[in-house]
This record gives sequence, structure tokens and C-alpha cells, in this order.
Amino acid sequence: MSTTQLKTSQGATLGAAVATVLSLIAVSLVLAQPAPSLDRLIRQLDAPDARDRAMAACELAELESGDITPAAPALLELLADGSPLERPLCRDGRNWIGWRDEPTSPGREAAIALERIGAAVVEPLIDRLQSPPSAARENAAYALGMIEDARAVKPLITTLRDEVGAVREQAAWALGMIESPQAVPALGRRLRDDRLAEVREQAAWALGMIESPAAVEGLASALADSAAKVRKQAAWALGMIEDPSAVPALDGALRDGDSQVREQAAWGLGMIESPQAVPALGQALGDDAAPVRRQAAWALGMIEAPSAVEALADALRDDDAKVREQAAWALGMIEAPSAVEALADALRDDDTKVREQAAWALGMIESPAAVAGLLSSLEDAQAKVREQSAWGLGMIESPAAVDGLLSALNDTDAAVRKQVAWALGMIEDGRALEALTNALDDPDSEVRRQALWALTRCAEGHDADLDYPALADKLRRALEVER
Repeated sequence: MSTTQLKTSQGATLGAAVATVLSLIAVSLVLAQPAPSLDRLIRQLDAPDARDRAMAACELAELESGDITPAAPALLELLADGSPLERPLCRDGRNWIGWRDEPTSPGREAAIALERIGAAVVEPLIDRLQSPPSAARENAAYALGMIEDARAVKPLITTLRDEVGAVREQAAWALGMIESPQAVPALGRRLRDDRLAEVREQAAWALGMIESPAAVEGLASALADSAAKVRKQAAWALGMIEDPSAVPALDGALRDGDSQVREQAAWGLGMIESPQAVPALGQALGDDAAPVRRQAAWALGMIEAPSAVEALADALRDDDAKVREQAAWALGMIEAPSAVEALADALRDDDTKVREQAAWALGMIESPAAVAGLLSSLEDAQAKVREQSAWGLGMIESPAAVDGLLSALNDTDAAVRKQVAWALGMIEDGRALEALTNALDDPDSEVRRQALWALTRCAEGHDADLDYPALADKLRRALEVER
């Protein structure tokens, strides 16, 4: 989670600068002289233009020539530079850690470069948590979170009381990155008492990262926070902790006035996988917001509760295709034979992904009652649906599917033919011997390999039905093609 960039002066107090130099002198004495490119970038960290300073730090972080520790004193000084800049800089064209479009600053880029140095700069960064420019404190906290060194936990806990909200927010983020249970009480207090929603939100995220059951009570209370983004983050955190004691609170959050909170609450209940949540999630399948219904279906699939089958079968008729798709997935996870009829109907859905997911679910259930519907889907207009239908028939292993699969072995799509060969091998029916032998001439190598595997399975007990001369000839040709 990001923090707000603050405009500050570039300087730092003389005392902090002296402390930085003293703490690094032992490391610096043993280092070789900087390479020319490293020396140039260090000088550029003091350039008049903010973008040039940020570019130098950015390039230091990506320098391939080895150790950049000689740049540490200058990078530490640059932490205080909060001059706002738009990304991308030297990471142009790459979505680096998902932050390509997020604003940056010379100080933020310096923090990223310091993370590459690692343990050697932890103590100087801790010192910077007390630097007068708030940007220095904020960026130092960021760097410490990236380094994930346990030495920073206590100083960061202290920084949670900083007078500047952006610094408190960054300290909470860093503690979440380090994942120390020692931080739970202090983060819980920020979650409960901080005047800024951004800090409370970040504290909830950090508690979810730490995954301590000790945080459940505070996070459950935060589901009543005045800010929707805090409630949403608290629901996420409770899902991360996966403690069943959070189920009643998350059940209540399914009635939150904000749809994103309800959606996140459904996700959290799915992560906990408690049957206790099934009734509330079943009701959430009727939510006004499609993303909530979709997440509720996912959660019911995660819980694998047979009592949810009827509600999920109804959801296969939802107006939203993604809800129908998720409901089909959930029914496959539950593996309830009572869902076969509804899933067979879903094989005729207007949406390709729904039909594909329904075919997968029927394969998971492994009921012979699904064979007729899956055989019809072997003629679907979409290759992905035909492929998944073949997989489903292979999972069911019914001889009643053999004739339809033999026809599908001539499908125009190689991925479908490969799946059909696999399905025939799973069924192990001697009627497939001739067609599988012919499939050894398939133009696609993956189909040939799958056909050979299937042939060895189908041949067992049907040796007398094999045309050995033809088989030997096709195997010889297949091997020549492979070469």
C-alpha cells in the first residue's frame, strides 16, 4: 500500500549527518574505490535538478556492476528529498513491483536503492526515523520495510506515534512487511485510535500480513470503522489470519452499506472455510452487487458445503456471467451429484467461460449422469469448451462416452484431440485401439504422445484386437518425425 509523498527541504540536521557517517565508516574502509559509473551516479545524487537526483538513485538500484555500498552516505542524505516526480524513471516500460504509475521522489528512489545494500544500512536508517524532515522519516521507514530486518521493529513501533500521518502510515506498512508479532499491540492501537483513515487502513493491512490471532478482536471491531476503506482492509486481514472466531463479525460485514466491504467479507469467510458461514454466504448470493455474489460463490466453493448446492445451482441462472462461472466452479469443488442437472443446463449457457467451467465441474463430480451433456459439448463452437468436456468425460470414465470421443479424435483443434486421447486412455476401452493407432500419425507431436500413452492403457486385456504390423509401422513413422 502506498503512502503520500510530502514536499520537504533536502537538508538534514548536522547531528544526523554525523551519525550516519560514523555508522558507515567501518563498512566504507574495507570497500574498494568506486567504479567510474558508480562514482558518476554518486555525484549525480547531488544534482540541481530533482529528476536527475532521482534518476541517479534509480540507476544505482539497478546497477549490475556489484556493490553500491559506497553510495550509502549520499543515498541516506537524499531520503529527505520529497520533491514529487512522476514515474516511470529508469524503470520505463516495466511495471516494477506494481507501482509503475505511482508518483515518486528522489527520497523514495534513494530508499529503494538502500534496500539493495541491505543489513549494512539498517542502523543508519533507524537513526533517520528521528530526522526532522518528515520525508526522511517516511522514506527511512519504507526502506526498513523493504529490508525486513528485525532490528527495525522497536524503532518502527515508536514511529507509529509520529506527528505526521504519512510517516505513521509508512511505519505501519514496514511493520507489516517485517511480519513481527511484537508489533501487533501497537498496530492494534493505531487501528483503533489513529485520527487518519489512511493510517488505520495501513495498520489493518499490517495486521493481516502478520497473521496473528491476537489481532482478531481489534480487526473485528474495525469492521465498524467510519471509513469504508478501513472496514474493507480489516475484512481482508481477518481472511488472512483464518481464525474461525472472526466468522460472526464477517457475517455481519456481509450487510455493510459498502459493496466493496461486503465483497471483501465474503472473501475472508472463504479463506476461513468455516461451515458456520454458509447461511450468510448463501444469502449474499442474492446481493445487489454482482462482485459480492461472485465472491460469495467462491467462498462457498472453498468451504465445500453440500448445504450450499441449491443456492449455487440457482446462481447458475444469475444475470452476471462471472457469477454463473463462479457458481459452476463452486459446485465442482463441492462435488455434489445433485448439481449435475443444473450444471448440464449450464453447458448451454451463452457465455463460453460458463460452459467451460460447467464441463470442469461435471468432471469433478464424476457422475455418469453427466455423460450425455458432455458428449453434446464435444460439438461446442469453442475449442476450450470441447477440450474441457473431453477432460470431464475422461474423469467420469464411462464406456458410454467412447463413441463420441472417437469422433472427437478428429477435431480441428490439436488441444482438443490431445484431451480426447487422454480421456480414451482413462476409460481403457478396446474399441479405441484402432483410432488411437491412427492418431500416432497426427501432425501434432503432443497428440501423438498422448495417443501412445492412451494406447498402452487400452491395449491391456485387448491384445488380440491390435493390428501389430500397422502399429509397428506407425510407431516407426512417429519416431522418425520426433527425430
